[in-house]
Amino acid sequence: MATLYLSGGGLGRSAHAWPEALHWLAAQPGPLLLASIASDDDRQARSLQQLLAAVGREATLITHLPHEATEPATLFLCGGDATGLLDQPERVRELTNVITLPHLTIIADSASAMALGRRAASCTCGGHPIRVIDGIGALGAWSVLAHASGGNDERLSELADAALPNGGPRLALPTGAAVEVLGLGSRTSGEPGGLDFRSAPWSQVSAHRSDAR
Repeated sequence: MATLYLSGGGLGRSAHAWPEALHWLAAQPGPLLLASIASDDDRQARSLQQLLAAVGREATLITHLPHEATEPATLFLCGGDATGLLDQPERVRELTNVITLPHLTIIADSASAMALGRRAASCTCGGHPIRVIDGIGALGAWSVLAHASGGNDERLSELADAALPNGGPRLALPTGAAVEVLGLGSRTSGEPGGLDFRSAPWSQVSAHRSDAR
């Protein structure tokens, strides 16, 4: 399985927006790939490419996700609209496959992070009403809200899954927050307690979880 990080958004806007994340990303071994899978707009990827170049790190924009990985590489999945991504079966297949590949470190930012959850919301960065649909479910019972205002963000209730006790566990990721996913692909990863999250060393703010741990 890949090493997976989830980001609440904010990387790529400027060199000063999230320098800890930028320098961590630049220091990762192997090729660095940037993919705009949740949007037809590649401005975030191009901005991030320029910011990385300014610190001496080459990054490549790609249109399709890798089908295999035989050596260490880092893949940054840009934001956009999770529901738009989920409406594209080919994109869903690519994303479902890529997180299973060894040797990869993946940073799923904003909409890309939300698409991996059990329930997924449309763009959450503008404060407008959101649309919620079924996500990929790669995080077991967990759903993710990017650009969250905190652990009491009212939009978390919209991610509730009626099939799960108390609507299922939900992870609120404010802008500037990032976590590493622990237990991905384990036998219990589909259960509410089967996954865990650890704050990334480059996270600026804390994530909030609804399972009372």
